[in-house]
Amino acid sequence: MVAVQTTDGNFSVFELLSDDPVDIGDKVFWFQATPLGSTLLTNITQKRIFEVYFQNHGVPESQLKKQLLID
Repeated sequence: MVAVQTTDGNFSVFELLSDDPVDIGDKVFWFQATPLGSTLLTNITQKRIFEVYFQNHGVPESQLKKQLLID
């Protein structure tokens, strides 16, 4: 699971469906505002497009551990 901070200060959470890594600090882009399920994501930093599965959007930082299934 990956959490990405969005322009509103909250986070979007997705699962990688490929072996393409997302590194800390990478800038990513997706077309719909709040897609759920399978979506193509562009990693602008790495100049790659890959498939992810969005789990949630608008997650505040205080809820990230719960969303990422971290104890």
